[in-house]
Amino acid sequence: MMSTDKEKLLNIVQKEKPPESKLIRPKDLNNTSMIRVADLDGDGTREAIVFYDTPNENVRIHGMLLEEQGDTWVKKLTFDVPGNSLESFKLLDITNDGHPDIVLGVSLEAQKALMVYSYKGGALEQVMGGVPYNQLVIDDGQGNPLDLNGDGENDFINVSVNTSGFESVALYQYNEESFKEVDRIQSDYTVKDIYNALGGHVAKNRTGIVLDVELDDRSTFTQIVYVKDNKLVNAFQSPDQTYRDDKILSGDVNNDGIIEFGLKETPKGWDHYVFNDRMWFYTFYQWDGNEGKKFVSFQYRDDANLFHLNLKPEWYGKITIDTKSEKEKYIRFKMIDSDETVGEISYFTMSQWEQEKGKKWKEITRTSDHVIASRGSQLDGNDGLLDNISQLNRKGELNE
Repeated sequence: MMSTDKEKLLNIVQKEKPPESKLIRPKDLNNTSMIRVADLDGDGTREAIVFYDTPNENVRIHGMLLEEQGDTWVKKLTFDVPGNSLESFKLLDITNDGHPDIVLGVSLEAQKALMVYSYKGGALEQVMGGVPYNQLVIDDGQGNPLDLNGDGENDFINVSVNTSGFESVALYQYNEESFKEVDRIQSDYTVKDIYNALGGHVAKNRTGIVLDVELDDRSTFTQIVYVKDNKLVNAFQSPDQTYRDDKILSGDVNNDGIIEFGLKETPKGWDHYVFNDRMWFYTFYQWDGNEGKKFVSFQYRDDANLFHLNLKPEWYGKITIDTKSEKEKYIRFKMIDSDETVGEISYFTMSQWEQEKGKKWKEITRTSDHVIASRGSQLDGNDGLLDNISQLNRKGELNE
């Protein structure tokens, strides 16, 4: 929509909602838009959906549906939504009728619940309500629905953790006027939380989901699940294959359309250092479609998580970090065989930076009192080993 159209619609919404209410956005960081517009029933006329909160009423969350008529919008209906807050909000066809459904995640006391509504013939029908979940995977992150079992129909994954800590992954599909559970698998180990969930290509020509799972306060792993013959299958037999002692987010780190998962690896020469004194390489892998993984890229990250700096993939296994390096002061990357310096990171005070910034240093980030900068070797120059800030630097999400 053009900005003037959005402003006009917002003004109408503000007039139509109860005066004591407040418009609300979903908590989902991937899509916080307050008003969504689509042709929900396929009649060629657009509808707009918005939600508002009435904190002093027994039912707090309410939805409003408006229809575009000429150069204005007219309120068609309002509806109550159970729950205390709006977790997520998508317009996506998951009933396979060719028209978008209203897919909501809401918080109900100590758990989240899935609600799905379809708009047909001027009326709103609830087609799913109150199904508990911890994570939902219903699209590929770009807003496209998933077809996980390859039958040409859209489906989705519901991930839940029961009170005993066992995780369940369930495949759902709309069939014969209702949602059916196609298959379900349950872990034989307990988990604390699923802190990230993605859908899309998990290997070449293979669609599935990727779950970043927290085992306890320190330990995490990545679970990859796909569908074969309408049965959910774990790509890896054990969490040990993707285990790490850090909260790393999976994602498409090299923009090839396939989701990668991260591990934490000790650079050569650092094995004998105590755990908290070590420096680390963060490495990213793809599932190879069989029983293993293949390397894609690696990074250096400082302990304060201020930056994620990509390193050239072709140097993996050939470089390490000089053991004379000091955290939050100076880090030197060197060739394992020749000891040649191939990259440096330095933490400068503001006064030091004024003196050094012209000496081939490239600023990575800064704090209130320091500038953190990198440079390549004299042969490579600034475009040498060290590349750019990773697009996976989403540390704010992990602290929500």
